[in-house]
Amino acid sequence: MKTKFILCLISIIGFQHLATAQKISFGPSFGLINQGDAGKVLLDSVQVELQRGGGYRGYFGGYISYSINSAFKLSSGINYYPDNTSYVVYNTRTDCQFCPLVKAGGVAHASLEVPLVLEFNIPLTDGKFFALVGVAPSIRLHRKSDPYYYHRDAGQGVSDVLPALRTAIKPVVWDYSLGVGANIWRLRFEARYQNNLAQSATDPVKVWNKNYDFVSTHANMRFGVGYNLNWKQKQ
Repeated sequence: MKTKFILCLISIIGFQHLATAQKISFGPSFGLINQGDAGKVLLDSVQVELQRGGGYRGYFGGYISYSINSAFKLSSGINYYPDNTSYVVYNTRTDCQFCPLVKAGGVAHASLEVPLVLEFNIPLTDGKFFALVGVAPSIRLHRKSDPYYYHRDAGQGVSDVLPALRTAIKPVVWDYSLGVGANIWRLRFEARYQNNLAQSATDPVKVWNKNYDFVSTHANMRFGVGYNLNWKQKQ
């Protein structure tokens, strides 16, 4: 009797584990992202502008999705992507109209994104198509700029500003995320638009014992595909 009870209990646990496992999908993901920060700040007579990397770049990582019920899923993951942004700095003084531009490159070389989104299965699509909404914090892996070079006629103001810009990029930027997707066979497709939740993706710049608000955005558009390693064909 005890043996039958133990075998029955093991069978129940195994069935529950299998049922739970079928609710979870996970696997590698990759895609393209059109990203970069954009913004500017005027520090007295010194203008600073963010210059985004431009164009589409690849990202890669992994995802995991849990089916809450027939209508909703909760998904997360981690993605690595290049975050190439640079500063352009110049003097706006009327007596310096020919002052050279200064470009400080590589202020954000790469980032890790950890999205957390709620998916809603679109009715009458048998769970194949969904809309999603959530948050996606981006962790900047490197924020300090590369060595910069500027002409001696750029002025003392530019010389003072450049060191203050080294850590203006926030270490973590919280984005909201909106998009649509589809589950077809083992493949998971998604398109997402993201932008920063806070007023700015950069911290204020402190120079000459004053703080200047540096307002910028962290908008991006991405298209990705994932491969479900836990896919089971419906019978």
